[in-house]
Amino acid sequence: MDVYLPWWIAGAALSFVTLGFYIALHRPLGVSGSWARIILWKNDRAVKEAEAPFQDNPKLFEDALMAATIEEFGEEKVLAFMNSRHQSTEDISLKPSKTTISPNRSPWTAHLLFLIMLIAGGVLGAHLRGELSFQPTLGELHTSLFGSGIGSLMMLFFGGLMVGFGTQMAGGCTSGHGLSGFSRFAPASIIATITFFGTAIAFSMAAHYLGS
Repeated sequence: MDVYLPWWIAGAALSFVTLGFYIALHRPLGVSGSWARIILWKNDRAVKEAEAPFQDNPKLFEDALMAATIEEFGEEKVLAFMNSRHQSTEDISLKPSKTTISPNRSPWTAHLLFLIMLIAGGVLGAHLRGELSFQPTLGELHTSLFGSGIGSLMMLFFGGLMVGFGTQMAGGCTSGHGLSGFSRFAPASIIATITFFGTAIAFSMAAHYLGS
């Protein structure tokens, strides 16, 4: 039974998820980003330990940031830049005038829960359609193109490797760029999304031609 939701319902549901994710966590949705946070979960602990002194004393963070800025660009350039932003004759100090607290990062367990729910949603959808079953292959087209032996496993390995490499090089995947970035009219996301889908369409047409 190949009965799917109408495209406009699926689109509205994706919009609801994307907006809900941003409203709840104040950050854009990205599946590859969530996966990277899980793989690099030890980095979260290191970042949390490094940020702990600054969370307790935000002024310390500003002083360290200003010191690093002066060390990188020089005191004269920093003063010139600050003077250019203030249209007054008052004495400009190198001390920041406002305290900034670094934002908290969502824990890697939240990203793990998100990915688990993606799988659970797929299982629920298949169950509601009456198609919940174990599928040892990726379909007839995949089997006809790559077989079901070592060749199929090699293609899966190579394909997964390329997807991971591409998402890291592009700074996101179809969800991060296509849903979150494109909806904000981010130029990089628009270009990335056109590249994603353009390549997918071309490959799908080629695979259909070769498989027919």
